[in-house]
Amino acid sequence: MAQQSFQTRYGSPPMSDDDAACRACCGQMRAHWDERPHARLMVVASTPVVEAFGGGVETRYLCLECGHTLMHSTGRFGQGWH
Repeated sequence: MAQQSFQTRYGSPPMSDDDAACRACCGQMRAHWDERPHARLMVVASTPVVEAFGGGVETRYLCLECGHTLMHSTGRFGQGWH
């Protein structure tokens, strides 16, 4: 049996009626740059970034609670949760 992706098996998580981020995502966006992701965030993609004065990693997360997408950057510029 071929493996199926999460979205194929379960579909995308539903966005809230007013497209508002859940309480955990709102807190995550205000969190310190080195704070761990909240429990309902799933990694969607992780990409190394090359910058002139050092690199980093940009990781995209999907919230299984509200459907929002958050990005975490570890590079020298734009470090943190977005």
